[in-house]
Amino acid sequence: MIDLHNHILPGLDDGARDWRDSLEMARAAVDDGITDVVCTPHWVSCEYENGSARILEKLAQLQTLLVESKLPLQLHPGTELRLDPSLPSLLRSGDLLTINDGKRYALIELPMHVMPMGLQSFFLELDAHGIVPVIAHPERYPWVIEEPELVYRWVSDGFLVQITAASLLGEFGQTVERLSRRLLEHRLVQVIATDSHGLKMRSPKLSRARQVAAACIGEEAGWDLVRDNPAKIIAGRPLNPPEPIELSNKSGGWRRFFARFGSKRPADRGRGLYPRA
Repeated sequence: MIDLHNHILPGLDDGARDWRDSLEMARAAVDDGITDVVCTPHWVSCEYENGSARILEKLAQLQTLLVESKLPLQLHPGTELRLDPSLPSLLRSGDLLTINDGKRYALIELPMHVMPMGLQSFFLELDAHGIVPVIAHPERYPWVIEEPELVYRWVSDGFLVQITAASLLGEFGQTVERLSRRLLEHRLVQVIATDSHGLKMRSPKLSRARQVAAACIGEEAGWDLVRDNPAKIIAGRPLNPPEPIELSNKSGGWRRFFARFGSKRPADRGRGLYPRA
């Protein structure tokens, strides 16, 4: 299996604290059947300024330690990029890393609590420069839970979706678990990854989530999400996922709440990158 989203590099963000943490995470991943990890420390403007050179240096050091420790885990560079209007130019220049530095796929983290205006325009701008957004863990954003049909729109436009293994296992609660399964059933997920920050915070394991996914969508499709699709993304090859099935909103909880109390939904209070498309 291949883990496309992992905070295994030490001292760069809120993931592994030191080399010992990194090696423990690597050992747990290998024991679970993971052969490759894409190292994706956060990049957040003015908070985590993890540029290409810094990440590549840490990755080379950890890969050496893995060889010395006889841990058969192959590392690949990447970054979890917080949505920012400067991203397209920074990615084109090479200052920031795409997945495996292939300038083909980029892991994009969205704001947790507010849908930004102009999000579709941002995705389309990346796509116009040949970079396909891989949207990190949308099932965990409250505004996506409120309006899950957004995910259908993204996938229909050719963008990719990565959900978190722990989401499928109920570690973020039943609402996130149910949405994760619905996204799978509607062919709206292309990758399952750990988003591991350590052994306790989303452990670096994929096997149980793969089994849950296989029970939802079949063995072959389950393997696609943790092996075949991530391998194509690392190699910069195109994906040809099955056609998505339209997803309608069944929850309506936030809508009922805000209709009753006369307030705007959180999405309407967003501060975005561009005027809303």
